[in-house]
Amino acid sequence: MRHTKSPYTSSFFTWEGVSAVFYSSCLTPFHRHTALQLILDTQQCFRFRTRDSGWSTYRSLLIREKVVHQLDTNNSVQLMIYVKAETGTAEALQDILGTGNIYAPEVNIFHFAHPDQLQRALLQGDAALVESLIRRVLTYLIRNTGVVKPDERVLRVEQRISAMPPTEVNMRSLAAEVCLSESRLRSLFRNTTGIPLYRYILWNKIRFATNRIMAGDTVSDAAMEAGFTDSSHFHKMMVQVFGVSPSQFLKENLANDFIVCEKVK
Repeated sequence: MRHTKSPYTSSFFTWEGVSAVFYSSCLTPFHRHTALQLILDTQQCFRFRTRDSGWSTYRSLLIREKVVHQLDTNNSVQLMIYVKAETGTAEALQDILGTGNIYAPEVNIFHFAHPDQLQRALLQGDAALVESLIRRVLTYLIRNTGVVKPDERVLRVEQRISAMPPTEVNMRSLAAEVCLSESRLRSLFRNTTGIPLYRYILWNKIRFATNRIMAGDTVSDAAMEAGFTDSSHFHKMMVQVFGVSPSQFLKENLANDFIVCEKVK
């Protein structure tokens, strides 16, 4: 089954002054927002331009309100965060922007949420997880606090896993990347993150396949691109880990939900 929804969006969450949605499968026309916008990519990168600039690629981007721009989701999935311009949070973000209209912060969404948390927020529409993620991101941007970076070797491995196609990820190449044996890498990764490395790789495969579905792939094609043996294997792993099947996720998200949440603290 291939969806024909463009853009492909998750439930739309809104708190007092802050909103969020997962977004994919779209090349937007030129448009603007009355709120500040923060875009965080969950897979690779997106393309962006204003009327006064050419296309550039980003992993994260802060955009001033009322800036006319165009977005290409670039076969990836982005978390869109909107902050009302008259709030204190928006004022702090405007200080980051300075006199510019856009700013590309050095932010990797996986510094704030493990793939399973991000996937649960997307697949299950978990407002609490979305709120926690947004709070951590905004706190980090405004105060440069709230995130403790792991061991640099673990960070490099996480970045490699998120950046590479899952079919190219294997324990040997990851260990070679940080000059460790495979057993030492597995031990270091678990001791640092509390998560077995094989489990982290599985979460990434499911995330990658889900992103491909949102970008318009069939479930079967997405499963193969992510490195599952077939769509049945993908179905089994996704249900086992997240309690939601690929077809159920696709069906339930073809209609948008608007979820009003408690205020982000």
